[in-house]
Amino acid sequence: MVILRKFISVIDWLSEWTGRAVSWVAVAIMLTMTFEVTTRYVFNNPTAWSYDTTIMMGGVLFLLSTAYVMLVRGNVRVDIFYARFSLRKQALVDLIFTVLYLFGAMYIFTVQGWERAFWSYSVKEISQFGYWEPTMVPFRFFIAFGFSLLSLQTISWSTKNLYLAITNKNIV
Repeated sequence: MVILRKFISVIDWLSEWTGRAVSWVAVAIMLTMTFEVTTRYVFNNPTAWSYDTTIMMGGVLFLLSTAYVMLVRGNVRVDIFYARFSLRKQALVDLIFTVLYLFGAMYIFTVQGWERAFWSYSVKEISQFGYWEPTMVPFRFFIAFGFSLLSLQTISWSTKNLYLAITNKNIV
């Protein structure tokens, strides 16, 4: 049980640390967009790189923060019935829906994410959307890492819910 608690704690720590660290990407997005608007409308000299960069940073922000959102239970849910359940029933409902829907999706997205990241690296993939054509390799690896982290957090969350559903106690 000690090993399981340590495993859950490490995953939760990693999700929290990554979520807090990646929140600074929002500041980078703001600064990039401010720079672009200023250069475009004040100096009439738009950049070639800001659009692609902002899209990629937004994707990184979204994907690397999903595990943190799951950790703090910040996801959207309909609480019409759920809020009236005991903690044990809530854990059971969470566990059932996680097993039915999330495990399969996380497996597919994680495996496909890593396959696409290594493919992107092997062909030196570039963006086809802007005329700047930046490399897509780092972005693809961030996607794979984000899904991997969310998969780990899903395992942690499910383990906590299973323990709570069985024992009516929190594991951590």
